[in-house]
Amino acid sequence: MSDAKPNTPTLNRRRKFIINFQNKLYKNLDQKKIPDSISSIIIFAQEKLGDAILLLPFLNAFHKRFPDAVIDLCCTYYNKKVFEGIPFIRNCLIYRPYNPRFAKMIRSEKYQILYNPKSGPSKTFHQMTNKVNADVKVCLDNEYNNPIYNYYLPNDNTKHIVDKYCELLFYYDPHTSITNWLPDYFYQFPSSIDKKKYLTVNMSAGSQNRRLPVDKWIKIFSHILEDNNIHLALFASKKESKDAKKIKGIFKEKIYYPLESPNLYYASGIINDSEMLISLDTSLIHLASALGKPVLGLYNNDMLNHTRYSPYSTISESVISDTEFIRDIELPSIIDSYSKLIAKIKKIR
Repeated sequence: MSDAKPNTPTLNRRRKFIINFQNKLYKNLDQKKIPDSISSIIIFAQEKLGDAILLLPFLNAFHKRFPDAVIDLCCTYYNKKVFEGIPFIRNCLIYRPYNPRFAKMIRSEKYQILYNPKSGPSKTFHQMTNKVNADVKVCLDNEYNNPIYNYYLPNDNTKHIVDKYCELLFYYDPHTSITNWLPDYFYQFPSSIDKKKYLTVNMSAGSQNRRLPVDKWIKIFSHILEDNNIHLALFASKKESKDAKKIKGIFKEKIYYPLESPNLYYASGIINDSEMLISLDTSLIHLASALGKPVLGLYNNDMLNHTRYSPYSTISESVISDTEFIRDIELPSIIDSYSKLIAKIKKIR
C-alpha cells in the first residue's frame, strides 16, 4: 500500500457528515494487491468538462498498456460527448441524472478493477463504489475514501491533475510516458473562420471570481491588435455576451463574434486553426493544451489550483492574480506574459 499520508480535503459539515455516515453504513473492505495485469476495468469520470478532457491522456495510455482490457466509463450526460466516440471504451454509463439502467448494469457486471481517480471524496462516487461488483477497488489515498476501497494510490496535490489521474499506470511503471491526447473526432470539425491569422480568446468566466472586466479586455485587445495581421475570435457565454458585443463594436472587422461553436467539437476546430488561446481558468485551456496550441492562462491566487490545472504539456504562460479575483490582475502583467509567449512561439518556428 501507499506510504503517503492521506490528504484531507476541506469539507463542509453537511458533506462531511454524509461521507462519514456512508463509511459506517457501507462495508469496509480489506486491503488487496492490484493484479499484475488488468482484463476489465470500470472508471469514474468527474462531471466538469475540464476534468473530463484531463482524463483522456490516462484513458489513451491505459489502453496502450492493456490493449485487450474491457473498459467501461461512468460519466454524466453533460460530459458524455467527450468520451462516447472513443473506440476502445465499451460503455459510457451515465450516472447523472440517475437512471435505473445504470444501477442495474453496474451491479450485474463483474470487473477486475474499479478505479476512482478523484483525489477527494464524493458522496455520489461513494454510492457507486458500494454498488459496483469489482475484485479490487482502487482510489487515491484519502481518509474519507479509503475505508470502502481495497487499495490506495499516492495522492500528491503538488502534481498536475493529468499525472494524478495516471497514478494507476505509475503503479505498474513509474516511468510511464504520458502525452496529451484527444480522440480523432475532435479534429473532424473545421474552423468556421476563414483563413486569416487569428487568436482565440475565452471571456467566459464560469464564476464571479474568475471574471475579467470588459475595460481590461479592451486594453488587452488594443495592444494585441497593434499588429494589423492579427484578428481575434471571442468565446463568450451568455453572461459575457454584452461585453463581447461591445468589443465587437469597437474593433469591428478585427473581431470574430459570435462564433459558430454549439459544442466542444466546433470549439476545438476554431481553436485548432488559431495561433493561440488566451483564456480565463476554464476547460478551454485544457482543450487547447490537448490540441497542442500555445496558451496564455489567467488565474486567481489559488496556487494549488494552478499547479493542478495549469496548461499541460504545451507552450504556455500563466498570469496569476495577487488575490482570489482574476479581475485584480494588473494589465502590464498580462501584456508582458503575452509578449513572452509570442517570443516562445517564434523560437520554435
